[in-house]
Amino acid sequence: MDSIDTSKRKPRRTQGTPSYFYRNRFAYAFIAAGTVLFGIWSLTPMQRIANEKLHKQFSQPTEAEKDRKGLFDFTAPRRGQFIREAIEESQEMQRR
Repeated sequence: MDSIDTSKRKPRRTQGTPSYFYRNRFAYAFIAAGTVLFGIWSLTPMQRIANEKLHKQFSQPTEAEKDRKGLFDFTAPRRGQFIREAIEESQEMQRR
């Protein structure tokens, strides 16, 4: 029986092999390139315009949303000034 040449076998782990080294280098380069591209993109005027449009679209409520929210405002707590005005109005109506 011939002896088995272990130098030609695949390793059971990738740690410590050249593929492990190059895989890590590739991952670091990919992360660095993505970070740089994102940084450049965030500084462009085109991105600012797109961001402003999205902000206007999602932050400003439409008339339908205002009406819907108004339906649920009937349980909102009343302020002291409103209560004072209501009492004064009722007293004026009683005087008349």
